[in-house]
Amino acid sequence: MKTIVLLCGSNNVGKTKTLKKFFGVSLDGRLKPMQLLERILNGKTICAVSLCSPQELSHFCLVDEVKESIEKRIQKCEEHYQNQDYTLIMPFTLSVKNGKINERCILEPIEWLKTKGFRVVSIYLRRENIRNLPLKDALMKKITSLTIESKKDEYDKQSKELEDILRRL
Repeated sequence: MKTIVLLCGSNNVGKTKTLKKFFGVSLDGRLKPMQLLERILNGKTICAVSLCSPQELSHFCLVDEVKESIEKRIQKCEEHYQNQDYTLIMPFTLSVKNGKINERCILEPIEWLKTKGFRVVSIYLRRENIRNLPLKDALMKKITSLTIESKKDEYDKQSKELEDILRRL
């Protein structure tokens, strides 16, 4: 089965650094655009294509741009894995502008991925001291019960917790 894992969280909670640790990439290292990262875990292929959030690559809450970015990542995986099963993990950024959270740019891509036949798993990388935490917590309660508590410079710990969740999928 093909699975999409969404690592959701605010700006600066450590989504990219947690994923770099998980894939064994230097925290200071720069990745090429659309670079494919891969790791085998319990015999399953876990991959990422770019560690940039689709929401950060588009203007605030332009759902079609977010879907286009996701589609490009899926196409790269499909070309590389040739109909084999894989788990594609992507960072998903929660943000607020003018008092509104980018809910459509989170929820609509999730529903769209499900209609394309993917199993979708969301994980909330939550940091206690971020702005608009109640809005973000409320949105994530609609989506998932899987939470990793984030603290600055604890990317090894967060990566291990992510690995534990992925092992159970």
